[in-house]
Amino acid sequence: MSTDVTYLITRADVEKALLMPDALEAVEAAFKSYGQGRAQMPPKQYLTFDKGDLRSMPAYLPDLGAAAVKNVNVHPQNRGLPTVMATVTVFDTETGFALAIMDGTYLTAVRTAAAAGVAARYLAREDSTVAAFVGTGKQAPAQLEALMLTVPGIKKVLAYDVKPESAESFAERSAAAYGVEAAVCSLAEAVAGADIVTTTTPVREPIVRREDVRPGTHINAIGADAAGKQELELAVLQDAKIVIDNWEQASHGGEINVAVSRGLIGRESIHADIGEIVVGRRPGREAPDEITVFDSTGLAIQDVACAAHVYRRLTSDPETRDSLLAIDFLK
Repeated sequence: MSTDVTYLITRADVEKALLMPDALEAVEAAFKSYGQGRAQMPPKQYLTFDKGDLRSMPAYLPDLGAAAVKNVNVHPQNRGLPTVMATVTVFDTETGFALAIMDGTYLTAVRTAAAAGVAARYLAREDSTVAAFVGTGKQAPAQLEALMLTVPGIKKVLAYDVKPESAESFAERSAAAYGVEAAVCSLAEAVAGADIVTTTTPVREPIVRREDVRPGTHINAIGADAAGKQELELAVLQDAKIVIDNWEQASHGGEINVAVSRGLIGRESIHADIGEIVVGRRPGREAPDEITVFDSTGLAIQDVACAAHVYRRLTSDPETRDSLLAIDFLK
């Protein structure tokens, strides 16, 4: 990658360039590089404000020849602006020049769903047919799209949200988009009736109870993204095969963070990180009755892989490239 201008890439451009199959391929390749030790990814850094936080996430994937830094905020009280917003800066690794600054809000949603989709490919039962969504906000549609590609046997969607109108809308859109049976139900019914459970809530007190989780269930735990957040009862973690994306991030702010801080589980309780499973160093699902949990905190390597794809897709075609806004910051 080499250029003398920096491209400003809007959300609309990212949406055209990053389809879910692209994201799944990019994220799985990033996990593979990470699992083989061929990635640089310093710990996520936080700035904490009165009403939210700002996170900085750098990474370098030599296999792609790509490096990027994502800056992403989480402000739950936002009105008129999304709770989560992000920008990604892509760099030329030979010169350090900023090749592009792109919207990272849509990219974050897609790469988060892609990570869960990849995890389900390795951890969910192959005969899974029912997917439940605990929390049906903006992340849920992307999560379902990824699952429909990696677990194509899904025939039914169960939806629960504290806002019934959100669950109803999600169920209607899911049925229309994929031709699946879709129903709104209680939290307990959603969890107990599912082969795959996806949680995308901001709660700080666990809402998924062990008594509702059937043997053989796979859980993509997405919502916990900061210290103190927790969606699953401790008993769920204690009875499950736990797969994380990264120990430092998961133990600090992922689903396992509360249990780790209380000394209830430790590094030895973790079966593997997802990179180890993708490269075959550790097994994924080994028995049909296992309960598996993927604790997803979101890795900068996912952002690098997806941002590099967007940049290359948009700049490889002269017509598309010429439609982008280009800035010469060195003038």
